[in-house]
Amino acid sequence: MGQRLSVSLRVRFFAVLGGLLIVAMIALAGISKWLIFPALQAEERTAVQRELDQARRSLMLNQERLLAQARDWANWDDTYQFIEDRNPRYAEVNFSQQMFEDMNYHLMAFFTLQGDVHFLAGLDPLSGRYHTCTAAVDRCAWMAPWVDTMQAAIARQVEPTALYIEQWPAIVAASPILHTDESGPPNGWLFKVRAMDDAWLERMTDYTGLPISLNVTPYQAAKPSELVFSGDEVRASQQFPALGTNEAVTLEITLNRVQYLASLTTFRYILLWTAGLMLLVIGMVLLLLERMVLKPLRQLTEFTQPAGQHDHAKSLTQRRDEIGILARAFLEQLTRQQQLNAELLELSTHDPLTELPNRRLFDQCLASVITEASASNTPLAVMMLDIDHFKLYNDCNGHQQGDECLQQVATALQEVANQHDFLIARTGGEEFSALLPNTSPQRATAFANALIEAVDRLQLSHTTSPVSDFVTISVGIGMLSDSDTSLPSAVMCTADQALYLAKASGRHCVVLFKPPLASHPISKQNTPS
Repeated sequence: MGQRLSVSLRVRFFAVLGGLLIVAMIALAGISKWLIFPALQAEERTAVQRELDQARRSLMLNQERLLAQARDWANWDDTYQFIEDRNPRYAEVNFSQQMFEDMNYHLMAFFTLQGDVHFLAGLDPLSGRYHTCTAAVDRCAWMAPWVDTMQAAIARQVEPTALYIEQWPAIVAASPILHTDESGPPNGWLFKVRAMDDAWLERMTDYTGLPISLNVTPYQAAKPSELVFSGDEVRASQQFPALGTNEAVTLEITLNRVQYLASLTTFRYILLWTAGLMLLVIGMVLLLLERMVLKPLRQLTEFTQPAGQHDHAKSLTQRRDEIGILARAFLEQLTRQQQLNAELLELSTHDPLTELPNRRLFDQCLASVITEASASNTPLAVMMLDIDHFKLYNDCNGHQQGDECLQQVATALQEVANQHDFLIARTGGEEFSALLPNTSPQRATAFANALIEAVDRLQLSHTTSPVSDFVTISVGIGMLSDSDTSLPSAVMCTADQALYLAKASGRHCVVLFKPPLASHPISKQNTPS
């Protein structure tokens, strides 16, 4: 009787399920401690760092905007003549307290090429009054520390934009004074100062939606950023070194952790409920197994033993009972489901009109290729292509013929892409994008010319085009190495700027993005479509 009990299915099931319960409880505790909780903490740190990066990018955007404004003033014939004392009404016409308040300026300083003060204008930080001077004395004496730092910068090498700390931290932008067409030689320097005061912090808070504060601290080059978790709050800070000093402007945001901690507590309760539920489920399974399977099996075994044993080693699909029918039906259903999934995947990643990859697939490939190119330090080129004056083509020939034109152009582009093994996708109405990994600027330019020639060979009539009697395309090329960041949107922005320069240059051409284009953005509103 003991031997029969030790080898019975009932004992085996109880032993296996009991063991599985113990292993599952241990695995659940281990996974929670070493995988889930660390992953949640890492996700929280990533989220906090993302918010800090947003604040940092907002500060950098402030610097870029102030630099652009400084260049607008410095690259102006009136300013050039003012430095040469040939424009006596320049200050009267262009400067006022209202202008400084509207533009959030606190100081503007004009210097000769040698660094001598030519003209100063600003708002007194104590009284808020507007003053203009030709020297940092008397009522403009508060400007003296700023002027000294600016003159020291001129004596060394002027940085286009930097943070200064004198009476208060401020963003300072500097530019050499040139003619309006940016021709030289330069005859002086223009500095613009925007205080990082409470009003500036309020604007930053409104813009980013983050509680931002500023502090002046000793600069620590080895630890520019820091995350401090304390109770239900986390403080994230980023240091920005100030020019000519060992101090730094520390940008700090304070975020509430209450929601994260509540989620963590909820997750712990879920783990406990899961463990209890597993115990209850396994108990119910054992009970149902005993009553619905094991007991009938024992009865069936006793009844069928004289007839011999069955072969249980056959595949499920070879069985001729309900289990075999179910297995075969499931296999057929699975095969059909895989076919439907493949069709759905094709529809979700390809453009139905041109059968080219669509923007979704292109964006996925772009992110993956950028990661690989950054890791392997290999060149990566991207293109943006646009059919020239396609709206005029549609207006003249109708949308049905316009669709046929798109199909023929897409086929021609795909043939070139297949020949040179790169991806091309339809990412807009008449807009296409190409992804060329491990491709130099020279090869990318050659491929772009091949794409233009392929479309030219179609000889599709376009009588309303100002560019040609036939359908043509314009191509802009950007490189990962020329992008400010490795974000896909930033990389594509280089190609976008190059494309709009190609349009502005007369279309039906190829333009390769050059870093100086970043200082001369092309307005889409001013570029004809």
